[in-house]
Amino acid sequence: MSDGWRLRCCYVIGGLLAWLAYRVIGLRRSVIHGNLTRSFPDWPSDRLRAVAREFARRQGELVAEALYASAISEAELRERVTITNPEVMDPGDPPRTLVLVGAHHGNFEWLLYRLSLEFPARFAGLYKPGRSAHVDAWLKRRRARFGARLISAKSVLRELAGFRDAAAVGLVADQVPRTSPEKHWCTFLGQDTAFYMGPEMLGRALRSRVIMVRMNRLRRGCYELVCIGLNEPGEKLASGEITDRYARVLEEWIRDDPAGWWWSHRRWKLKRGMYGQERKAAD
Repeated sequence: MSDGWRLRCCYVIGGLLAWLAYRVIGLRRSVIHGNLTRSFPDWPSDRLRAVAREFARRQGELVAEALYASAISEAELRERVTITNPEVMDPGDPPRTLVLVGAHHGNFEWLLYRLSLEFPARFAGLYKPGRSAHVDAWLKRRRARFGARLISAKSVLRELAGFRDAAAVGLVADQVPRTSPEKHWCTFLGQDTAFYMGPEMLGRALRSRVIMVRMNRLRRGCYELVCIGLNEPGEKLASGEITDRYARVLEEWIRDDPAGWWWSHRRWKLKRGMYGQERKAAD
């Protein structure tokens, strides 16, 4: 199936790094514990610890698979990441640019690569440019190896205007919307949570369908993509409805596979303040 020795070496390296980071150094231990406790207040402590340990182990897998991504072939990627219902990503008639939405659940790096293969040279991935121009250029080259075109989220509509052949736009939408002026608040994992409205706004601007894509882990190094439509062509929805649907589906994913989500990020840094104004609060 693969250049087996190289992938096994990557797993050894990734596992060692995860062990050092999470078990020895205790990287973000309090954040992980706090997020799990507040999201699953009824769980006993031993179950919370088990999920935290599995989360750390999965992070080692992600590091390994990210390292291996530079060597994986198209054929192997198709074999390792299958799509259960590709018909959901039908662009329609007349075809419109699809908005494909993922989350920090599973291997979202391989998700980008695999979606690139479905839309050869016609897939745009949204990202947030880093502070280092050199690192940013390196990441763009790396993530474009299967034909994806990386576009800054801040200039997406302007850049898409020059990319008229784009069949799909992909983005991850469960990050904290610190700088986004558009936030949608809803109950998520039992907590008041702000969500980034980018997918919904992009879908409205492009008059297109918004499709959620789950990177479902089958076993180490093997995944399946499951596509879930969040709206129908021409469906009239109230503002925030698509974002609400995204949050509900993501919560189902997390409850189904809690160790697969990124518990190490400070997801609840924003709190709703008085008069509808948000304020930052420490976890």
